[in-house]
Amino acid sequence: MRKEGFSHNMENLELALRNLLTKDLPLDKAGPHLRHAVKRALAVGNSAQMLSATRTLVADLIRRNVLLRVAVEGQGGLDMSYCMVKDTNRLVNLAFLGEEHGVASFHPTTSDAAPFSEDPSHESRGGSSLSEFAGMLGAMEHAQDLEIGFPQSGETGVILSSILRLLARFTPQFDLYVLLFEDEILPEDPHRIFTVTSTDLASGWMAVRQPLHSAWIPSPAELPGFIQNHAAQHPSRGQLSSAVAVPLMEPGDVEANPESGCELGLLFLVAHEDWDRSPLLRLAKRLSRFVTRRWQHQREVNQRIHTDSLTKVYNRAFFDSQFTLELERARRSEQPLSLVICDLDHFKSINDRYLHHNGDRVLKMVARRLREELRRIDHVCRIGGEEFALILPDTSHESALEVMDRLVKAPFLEEIIHQGEIIDVSVTFSFGAITFPEAGTDAFELYRKADAMLFLSKDLGRNQCHFWSSEGDHIQLLPNASAD
Repeated sequence: MRKEGFSHNMENLELALRNLLTKDLPLDKAGPHLRHAVKRALAVGNSAQMLSATRTLVADLIRRNVLLRVAVEGQGGLDMSYCMVKDTNRLVNLAFLGEEHGVASFHPTTSDAAPFSEDPSHESRGGSSLSEFAGMLGAMEHAQDLEIGFPQSGETGVILSSILRLLARFTPQFDLYVLLFEDEILPEDPHRIFTVTSTDLASGWMAVRQPLHSAWIPSPAELPGFIQNHAAQHPSRGQLSSAVAVPLMEPGDVEANPESGCELGLLFLVAHEDWDRSPLLRLAKRLSRFVTRRWQHQREVNQRIHTDSLTKVYNRAFFDSQFTLELERARRSEQPLSLVICDLDHFKSINDRYLHHNGDRVLKMVARRLREELRRIDHVCRIGGEEFALILPDTSHESALEVMDRLVKAPFLEEIIHQGEIIDVSVTFSFGAITFPEAGTDAFELYRKADAMLFLSKDLGRNQCHFWSSEGDHIQLLPNASAD
């Protein structure tokens, strides 16, 4: 009985390894000798030989940065058994290899890894100890681990917080902080990410600093209150000494033309020992460029997972998780939240008349126009073929009425070419809207009511919006009338 079970397990392992080597892993990205070894192992069909070939292939692809280790959040926490194939949105699950042969075995678990040799005479090579190199390598390996698979991982505050945690492993002698100018949503544990009031920005050295200029801060008393308070709460780090603040650029074409970038905030580099002005500024500027590049990379990964490939707005998977998160935020902060479900009117007739490629142009246009009409903190999601959902944080019933009145009247017009003729295609939306907490407190209940309002708008002629009311006299918004 035991022998049969063992044989069955070996058959399952062989099948899993064969699928991994022939389908999931990009074998064409490996070297010729390794490709030959993998093909030979597949031909022999020996599980032990295939397992060895799989481990060697995975290690080689990780070394080449073809496979990127990722942490995928689930109900049990972060699952570290996944890799992402570079330049794709394909995740490869290596959990079946077991803990001994899984992803974690290909890199040190901590940045302070043990030296390669216990003999001190063999540690120092060219002025650099192997133990220091092992520690640096561990930090570099940590840099490849991306937290993906949950919507918040794409938010500015979450990304910057994870980058600062990474840099702390490289720069233990400094403290790094990020001041964001814009009204960004910060994570629950922002880890040295902060904002300040407009009054703070209009006082002291911040008031006279020119955009894209750095600042030398010789006195800790001139640092923002957030940094001073944080340092006071962690006295073991020592007293603050010299500091600089350099521009932090939003990802874009910063390398080609630094002046064209958008200054999103300031990166503060704070030392606990006396540093000269010039070297501290040079180091801070290099760190700021690293943050921007890393930010760009992680944002691209998250966009591949959470973005609709056609319209470039968020997809249904993002909406399902993000609405629940925003609802929980609204509960904790006791702030309102509005949800809008909308459907493009008679979209099938556009596809039938002008063909699907022009229908795709219309979908991309309406997604772009919806984003143009909303704020940066709002979320536009494509949840079906021609169905969209709008999540409006910190938006009351009255504010949502104003937004919807504007959207109902907004033009949605796209120029297409059909049968050699240039045609202006104008489309309309049917909307259904609700606001938390007036319409309820449960995510499913709120979605159901917004969907009911959408169907009411369709039943009453389309090209309009209905806003849920607890009294049953739901508010109707029409393109030729104003909200009452």
